[in-house]
Amino acid sequence: MSHIAGKGKRTAYLTFDDGPLPNTKKIIELLGKHKIKATFFVIGNTSRFGLRMYRAIANRGHSIGNHTFSHNYAKIYSSKKAFLTDFYQLEKLLVRTIGKKPRIYRFPGGSESPPGYLYGGKQIYKKIKASLARKGYIDFDWHIDSFDSSPPFPSPFQIITKVLKESNEHKDRIILFHDFSDSTLAALPDIIQGLKRRGYVFGVLKGRRT
Repeated sequence: MSHIAGKGKRTAYLTFDDGPLPNTKKIIELLGKHKIKATFFVIGNTSRFGLRMYRAIANRGHSIGNHTFSHNYAKIYSSKKAFLTDFYQLEKLLVRTIGKKPRIYRFPGGSESPPGYLYGGKQIYKKIKASLARKGYIDFDWHIDSFDSSPPFPSPFQIITKVLKESNEHKDRIILFHDFSDSTLAALPDIIQGLKRRGYVFGVLKGRRT
């Protein structure tokens, strides 16, 4: 997991994986109402809606990260070459669409997850990280998993409780959510207010240690 060390106030980094999806638009609108920014780790979506969402994320000041084009574990973790091919496929799409090359990325499933080891062996993450690090890319995992993608899927109340409980007594926290979760969408207002009461400000992940 990449480590970040904030300066001054406690910082919460809300991160959303696997979009663009229908909820992506709703999440962006909700974040706008609360006047905060977040980080979206996106996958490949060449539909008109998908391209519009890439632009909306970038144009509204949110950070956008590479989460591979296909998000297909068996495919991307079969070898370093397979991962990088998929990674750069998404990068090319994003450069064409938003005019920017993301410097941050997140491994599907995280950088120490069983799928990678299953398909690519014990060294697969290390090999990929080393190759991308040489080119200036930084990977980010998370400190708090909302579990919104894990069956049995939690209720909004369960997500709120978990995130706020695990944010106590910590300075900087990267929090994992998923665009497809209706429970996350419903939980976000209370999570944002709860984090504010705990003294957090909100930041975005960037291509450098924060």
